[in-house]
Amino acid sequence: MEPSKVRTKILHEIQHMLRSAVIRDRRFLDDEQLIRAEQLAVLEEIFNANVRDSEIRELSSHFAPILRSDHPVHLAVWGKTGTGKTLTLCYFLNLLAEMCRKKKVPMRYEHLDLSTPRPCFRALNDLACLLDASKHYRKGISLEELMQRIEARLAGYKGYLVLFIDEIDNVRRDKDAFLTFLVRRLPQRIPARVMLVFASNRLDWPDHLDPRVKSFLKLNELIFKPYDALDLQRILRIRVEKALQPGSIGKGVIEKIAALASQDHGDARQAVALLAKSAYLAEKAGSKVSLQLVDKAACQIERDKYVAMIRTAPKQLQAAMAAVIQATKQSQGKPLATGEAYATYTAFCKSTSLRPLSARAFSDLIAELDMYSFLRSRVLSRGRYGRTREISLELPTQLVSKIEEAILMNFELRKQTTLAES
Repeated sequence: MEPSKVRTKILHEIQHMLRSAVIRDRRFLDDEQLIRAEQLAVLEEIFNANVRDSEIRELSSHFAPILRSDHPVHLAVWGKTGTGKTLTLCYFLNLLAEMCRKKKVPMRYEHLDLSTPRPCFRALNDLACLLDASKHYRKGISLEELMQRIEARLAGYKGYLVLFIDEIDNVRRDKDAFLTFLVRRLPQRIPARVMLVFASNRLDWPDHLDPRVKSFLKLNELIFKPYDALDLQRILRIRVEKALQPGSIGKGVIEKIAALASQDHGDARQAVALLAKSAYLAEKAGSKVSLQLVDKAACQIERDKYVAMIRTAPKQLQAAMAAVIQATKQSQGKPLATGEAYATYTAFCKSTSLRPLSARAFSDLIAELDMYSFLRSRVLSRGRYGRTREISLELPTQLVSKIEEAILMNFELRKQTTLAES
């Protein structure tokens, strides 16, 4: 095709998309593109629409004793992905800190995000870094040294210290040591009043703790239920007002998206993603967002949900998936042992300047990918030689290629790059 025709075609398509623009500010259809202040502002509008009203009331009741110089017990928050646990707690704790400043009650909170599996050492190291008590270490320092540094850093603080531990179930090794330090040792060694807030998608997380830990871990529990259709309608209307052009939504569209999302998963993020996809299809068609386009968008999202999920997954999880794909190619489709996949994973990390996790943590990543149905893994016993996982890919070849391409794009690698070349 001649260059002039290419330019004309590109210009025509761009002008068409500009003329039929439905999306005014795409950032409000993807919270990851919003800065924290904008996220909190959107949340406040959502809360003002009485969404998560009962949960806000429960949080207020739980933390109210702080303002009368009392000491609440620890709190555990459970709920499925996309139910707003993390953002609601961050919003609430930020507001509580402001109230405490006005009342001259010394209070600080820290948010420890454990979004990827890690051992006790890394979790404590991350906490120490949050408190400016340490730098990041890979090895060469003991757990005891990390604990002492955290205690020394907090030795002069006499107010309330709220530690929000997000995805607490991702502490996969020595989790009992981690909790023993936070619940028993730390409150006895520092003058601050320590309150712990745990959040997790797994309701059975406390069941796997050591009985001695469970005996002294006193918890209030709060469950975030999946959003219902009315809640999702309120959330979507706020998103439409901020993100889309006026008059670009057809009759019944918001209600349909909310109904589909509430029936399938009650996940607000996925409901907003369906709205975003529908708006994009409307721009391409040069029309309003219609009920037919919502159906078409839902089909496309269902087909591409694996790609979307891996694209937004933590970097370590993406690296593990890329390694399994590459190692499977090298083994010509035969099932992999954990050692083979781990060797490919460390090579991938080296090529992307990503810090590789330990073999045990990598095994946890494989288990997580199995849980999400990206792959299949089963534990095999080799007698005196121990146990290993047998890993296999059962997704269609075309979908595996799309997943690999999405991961390599996230790491800014060429599709043709192989780990052997790295």
